[in-house]
Amino acid sequence: MRVTGGIGRGQRLKVPRGSRVRPTSDKVKQALFNILGDKVLNSVFLDLFAGAGGIGIEALSRGADSAVFVDASPESLKTVKQNIEQTGFREKARVVLSKAEVFLKKTSGPYDIVFLDPPYADDMLPLLTLLAESGVLKADSVVIVEHFKKQLSPDRAGVLSLYREAKYGDTVLAFYSLRIQEAETSRQEIK
Repeated sequence: MRVTGGIGRGQRLKVPRGSRVRPTSDKVKQALFNILGDKVLNSVFLDLFAGAGGIGIEALSRGADSAVFVDASPESLKTVKQNIEQTGFREKARVVLSKAEVFLKKTSGPYDIVFLDPPYADDMLPLLTLLAESGVLKADSVVIVEHFKKQLSPDRAGVLSLYREAKYGDTVLAFYSLRIQEAETSRQEIK
């Protein structure tokens, strides 16, 4: 696994031991960031289920202002910290030991881009709905979920709406955006 673009291009990243972590392939990572394009520049990036941290580090390498790496595994976060140090992004990175659901209930954000790579067996809808309701997304935020091709991408989750899917072998990247009008109506009803 390596950084595929930006100022850290070509740097090799460590991967935690064991089969629990399933790093995003370099091909899929490069495709993801080609799709995101300039949206990454100056963004605040959230890497949930960070694993080895490859996606968040890629975002920093390609011009994100900062990245938050969240994972429930201390071993994974140890590897993330090593990779951040090795690539020189310590000043722009924050590492959080937490389950994704707990983190979303406590964080204030806001985030421009959120990348979720939950275990392939997990149902995505509850987590996407929690993210949609958490208040951590900006009006123009992008949410990306990486999942196995046999899982279906939910069309909607709260105020999030699927607008694009990209398939690479067994991997699917599902892209979501806020349905602005519904989000504003929901906020007005809460007041």
